[in-house]
Amino acid sequence: MDILYTSNKLIQIIYGEAELNEYFQLDDAMAEDPAIRIEFRKLYDAVQSLPQVKLTPSKEILQNILSISKNNLEPTRR
Repeated sequence: MDILYTSNKLIQIIYGEAELNEYFQLDDAMAEDPAIRIEFRKLYDAVQSLPQVKLTPSKEILQNILSISKNNLEPTRR
């Protein structure tokens, strides 16, 4: 079965978002078609060169959120 490898599909594979069989199919396709291998390598290198993103907020941001939340609390009725 011939599979069309778009840039989006190759990026899904690079990020580990593809089905297991797609990895094997890509391996076979790259062995047969150097253009796919070249495109995959260019995309892989581009992804590797991206800066790593810090996924946790700073302490200052957390304090700002807590402060705003505290200031916006409505008094509770007893």
